[in-house]
Amino acid sequence: MRFLFVTLQRVESEFYGRVSSELTRRGHEVAHLTFSRRAAILLRRRGLAAYVLPELMVRVGSLDWDREASRIEERYDTPTFRDVYRTDPVCDGRPEEWCVERTVRHVVATERLLDEIRPDVVVPEVGNETIRTAAHLVGVDRRIPVLLLGYTIFPRSLLLCADTLSAPIVRRDDVRELEPAERAEVESFMGDFTARKQPIRAYRSRPINSGRWRSLVRHLAVRALWDRDNDYLRPLEWSLGLAAERARPRLARRLYAPMDGTRPFVYFPLHLAEDYKLKRLIPQWADQLWTVNQVASALPHGFDLVVKEHPIAVGRYRLRFLARLARMRNVRLVDPYTSSHELIGSASAVAVISSTVGLEALLYEKPVLTMGRPYYSGFGVTLDLESFRDIRHLVPAVLDFRPDPELIRSFLHAGMRRCYPGAPVLVDRSDENARVLASSLEEGMRDVDSLRVVREADALGAPAPFAGRH
Repeated sequence: MRFLFVTLQRVESEFYGRVSSELTRRGHEVAHLTFSRRAAILLRRRGLAAYVLPELMVRVGSLDWDREASRIEERYDTPTFRDVYRTDPVCDGRPEEWCVERTVRHVVATERLLDEIRPDVVVPEVGNETIRTAAHLVGVDRRIPVLLLGYTIFPRSLLLCADTLSAPIVRRDDVRELEPAERAEVESFMGDFTARKQPIRAYRSRPINSGRWRSLVRHLAVRALWDRDNDYLRPLEWSLGLAAERARPRLARRLYAPMDGTRPFVYFPLHLAEDYKLKRLIPQWADQLWTVNQVASALPHGFDLVVKEHPIAVGRYRLRFLARLARMRNVRLVDPYTSSHELIGSASAVAVISSTVGLEALLYEKPVLTMGRPYYSGFGVTLDLESFRDIRHLVPAVLDFRPDPELIRSFLHAGMRRCYPGAPVLVDRSDENARVLASSLEEGMRDVDSLRVVREADALGAPAPFAGRH
């Protein structure tokens, strides 16, 4: 098989270079499309074919940008041309004409490359940058499987999605009654996970040490010597952001409220503001201040909404954002190091915008209200909010919702069967994970037809299993 990895710069490219070496050892062909010249040089030293997108964009030449934008909008699976670049941080504050030309160059360069090398599969790291969006759109249009990597709570934690992250994790008919051995397996997983009481992603660490200084010097050198036109390599901005992340948790302490054991509550975990799914797939839920206010206002008298920051985003939420949360009526912003497991266990219910916390809550057999159609919604184990107008009705209704324990176990085991060994680069950069991920990508390509069936079954709008049992 011919793999094409699409990466931004060094950290991603270096890891997927190791994945590629393992795939090459297994007899496959591998190429890389990266935004960084320096990353491409390092990949070529491994003997891998590496293409630099800014160089390919220059070769596009001069085109009628508006005409090309209209062509792209008509041909590809995007509601508007603007949607291709709207989440790219490089385009923030830029003139529309600049964004249009840059995005057209991205898409045309990607079209030409895919038509030239004809990969059997495209693997773009999930993110909001235009290089990833363009590779996704062009790959899907040409019926090339686009494998997207997700991370789950299951023992085999890698979720491979073909062409979209919007599909449910399994087909509805995969949720079935369990054999005794399967029941024992899922109950062992549930018991182990809830006993550990650990977040699935470690809290973000922001030490200012010699390693950070070396990274800054390296970034400055790469920017000066190789990647002068790399819009994403901003070493000074990165350094200032890191300093702000270190300062904010200390300044935010006064905003955190203690838990009130006398009042019942619903637990609401915050998303990362730049989360891919929040920004690209469900932008209608991106305003978390509005969502928190609406959910809190819809709770019955005497209930609080307890809100906690995402573990890997501590220090990344602006103080103004946290202060507005803390001022909301019957909202309690708690210390971000409060155990999410303890909050789930004590909560009357959990409300999420597509967060994995909702899936974790099912292990505690807690009622869960979902917004944004996470991959575990629509199976009858959660109460699912599809429209803003239903907030006033479904928020209080979730307090009386009782998910079927048998259905929860059947669904969880179906999810366990669906996942693969390994983890994305941002979770585990080890050599062992690179080898395991290569094996899982190889296996995923053998299963790609069934992965696409999940998407197509979702599009049919088939009813959830066990409908009407509650």
